[in-house]
Amino acid sequence: MSKVSSVDYPSYTGSNVSVNGNNVSSTSLANGVLSSNYNMSDSEKAIYDYAQNTLANILPQLNVFSPDTQSNIQSQLDAYKAQGVDTINQTYTPMIKNLENDIASRFGNFDNSMFMDNLNGIESKRSDAVSSLSQDLLAKRNTLVDDQLNNQYTYADFLNNLQNQSYNNALSSISTALGGSSTANSYNNNLYSTLYKQAQASNSNSSSSAITSLLANALGLS
Repeated sequence: MSKVSSVDYPSYTGSNVSVNGNNVSSTSLANGVLSSNYNMSDSEKAIYDYAQNTLANILPQLNVFSPDTQSNIQSQLDAYKAQGVDTINQTYTPMIKNLENDIASRFGNFDNSMFMDNLNGIESKRSDAVSSLSQDLLAKRNTLVDDQLNNQYTYADFLNNLQNQSYNNALSSISTALGGSSTANSYNNNLYSTLYKQAQASNSNSSSSAITSLLANALGLS
C-alpha cells in the first residue's frame, strides 16, 4: 500500500445533462449557493413564450366574446330562425291556401263559419309552432354561448398545459443533473474518507518508526 502524506477535502462536483450533444441542464456551487440551470432549445422557448404571452392576453377576457364571435353567434341564430320560419310557412301557408280555394269553390266567398273555424285551427297551430321556434331559438343561443365558452376554456387549458410542460421538462432535467452531482459527490466523499484513513495510518507508522530509531540510537543498538 502506498503512503499518503496528506489529503485535500474534495470540492463540490457539479453535473451537466446533455441531449444530442447539447447541454440542457447543469448544477454548480459558488459562494455557498447551489444553483441549477435549465437551457431551453429555441423551439421550446418559442412555444413557452407563445403560451405564456397568449394566456396572459386572453385570461382577462376569458368570459367575454369578441365582436367577431358575437357576430358569428348572431349569424347562426339568424340562419336558424330563417330556417324555422321557412319550415312554418311551408307547412301552414299551403294549408291556408288549400282551405281558401276549397271554400271559394264550394261557397263562393269566405264568409262561412266552417272556414273560419278551420282557419282559426290552422292559425292556432301556426301560433304554437312560432312559440316553439322562439323557445328553440333561446335554447340554440344558450347552446352556442356554452359551446363558445367551452372552446375558450379549452384553448386556455391547452396553453396552460404547454407552459406546464416546459416547467416539467426543466424540473425533470434539473433533477437528473442533481442526481448525477449527488452520485459524484458521494463517490468523492467516500474516496476522501478512504484516503484520509490511509494518510492517518501512514503518519502513525512513520512516527512509530522514528521513535524506534531514536531509541535504538540511544541504546547503541544501531
